Amino acid sequence: MKFIGIVCWTEMRYKITRHELNRSFSDIVANIDGAIPVMFPQINDDCIMDEFIDMVDGIILIGGSDVSPHLYNEGPKRELHQVNPLRDEIEINILKKSIKENKPILAVCRGMQLLNIYKGGTLYQDIYSDIEDVYNHSDRDGKKVIYYHNIDILDKESHLYKAFKSDDLLVNSFHHQAIKKLGRDLKIVAKSEDGIIEAVEHTKDPMVMGIQFHPEFPEHNRKFYKVFEYFIENI
Repeated sequence: MKFIGIVCWTEMRYKITRHELNRSFSDIVANIDGAIPVMFPQINDDCIMDEFIDMVDGIILIGGSDVSPHLYNEGPKRELHQVNPLRDEIEINILKKSIKENKPILAVCRGMQLLNIYKGGTLYQDIYSDIEDVYNHSDRDGKKVIYYHNIDILDKESHLYKAFKSDDLLVNSFHHQAIKKLGRDLKIVAKSEDGIIEAVEHTKDPMVMGIQFHPEFPEHNRKFYKVFEYFIENI
């Protein structure tokens, strides 16, 4: 059996801080033969973190709040959304320890952005104010609409291409931040039609991949579960 660690996030509800996770992540992993999802709480303790990373066969970092620009030496812009500095610190530490131990990582949305920052890269804090002529990446008027756009897979040797066996994909999109300067030891494997980086992979670690879209959204298209299946089958 393969144990797949899924990192939760924290949310304040009814004056209580709760650990939360989109159920689709654990359901998808649980329905893959030979895989068991393991939820990892946001606990900033090196010993616990080391034990968790040692216990699992692969790690999934998920989406959520904006990443603090202080991590890449920028001040916050007006368009920056809510940040969670403690979550940033914990997940950066998870990345550091996991990569050191050669653990496979699937980094989704915010997870990919954090991977890029950990490797010395930077982000556009808000693509709509930082870049001209970008479209269909996220709702700009508070309606929580999921958009769709095409991405081009640029590398036929990439994990992303091998997972979907296609040069292009129509993906969902729910983000207003994106990779600006690419981090060291990372390569771009997919871009949107307007030039936004949509997927990256580590050039030295055999199974560290990041995707900007949300394959866990079951209401949109279950074909994207392939990325979870590929990730788990190849670790």
